[in-house]
Amino acid sequence: MKINKYLLLLGLISITIAVCLFFSDTLDQYLRSYMCQILMGSSKGKDIIFFGIIALFLILQSLFSDKIDNFSKSGNYYLKIAIFITIIAIIIPLSLEVIMRLNLGLNIFTTFIIPDPNFTSTSLLHSHIFKSVIGNIITSVITNIPSGIHTASSLTHFVPWIANVIVIILPVLFLTSFLSLKDRLTPSKILLVFSLTCLLIGIVDGNLFASPTIIGIYFALLVFFDEMYFDYIFSALFKNKKMLNCFIERREKYRLKKKKSKFKAIFKRTIPHIVLILIVISEVGLAFVGSNQNYGADYEVDLIEPNINSLNLSNLSFNLDDFEVKSFIYEDNKLKIKLNSKYPDKILISELAKVLSNKTKGFSLSWNIYLWLH
Repeated sequence: MKINKYLLLLGLISITIAVCLFFSDTLDQYLRSYMCQILMGSSKGKDIIFFGIIALFLILQSLFSDKIDNFSKSGNYYLKIAIFITIIAIIIPLSLEVIMRLNLGLNIFTTFIIPDPNFTSTSLLHSHIFKSVIGNIITSVITNIPSGIHTASSLTHFVPWIANVIVIILPVLFLTSFLSLKDRLTPSKILLVFSLTCLLIGIVDGNLFASPTIIGIYFALLVFFDEMYFDYIFSALFKNKKMLNCFIERREKYRLKKKKSKFKAIFKRTIPHIVLILIVISEVGLAFVGSNQNYGADYEVDLIEPNINSLNLSNLSFNLDDFEVKSFIYEDNKLKIKLNSKYPDKILISELAKVLSNKTKGFSLSWNIYLWLH
């Protein structure tokens, strides 16, 4: 068996970090500030999963690289399948976010929050649909989940049953991602392992507009469309003659196999950047379209099946900790409240979840991007 000792070493280091994070908070204190830049609001659970998946990729690749090299299809063939599965895994939660709100009679462009038994939120801009399914499985298997690991299992009761398809999607995506490492130089393998790990995490926690998903898509496409150029830069930068010679040999074989125009080659290199720009534009555009149309607009809060007796409508402002209630209407088993827009939405969501705990099954909060930009 041919073992890549460098990949194996990196894999063992990664699994050691994941184990240390699971059983202790010490290391997490040092890593959190760095990981939050990659994983979009890093948590202990995300960090453990990140290093665990990287370790799995690297250790399996170092042990079985010679076996997957015997597969007839190229690494890019499997990466193409992984990208296709990713597209499906992105479309499903976005669709279910819409369906869930229509079933609950809520505005599509809102953040939906479940205060009990564990605080959970979800929206088109940051979906936890798939996370709730995986979290529900985790909580049913592991009784004592360490603090700092958020499962979003409270959302499970509201999520359409088809969301369970993630249980099939994740293993298939991991397998095709693993096979996509075939016949690549070490720099591309490491970059692909990093990007596909981010992608697996982002699909579950945040979906399309989450940082790990965007990072994963961008670098996966970069390897898919521009693998050789990346390998060349790395080899030249570190003056690795062996890798550089390997790159030159592969480039010549590639040129003989596929003769392409210079324009087409340049265009393919720009595709990852174009996709990145389109995702960012889509996120900003969605936020503007779904937001209240002016800076001073009130927040709109819709409570589902509220406990009217515990809320005490005659003194609602007091019950909501002086959030400056502008108005409230009770109809169709929902309580519609308007609140002053001076509060940042993240703070408001957190405080409302505390105040409305055991007083409603869930509630939605409107967006106001103009407040974010202020």
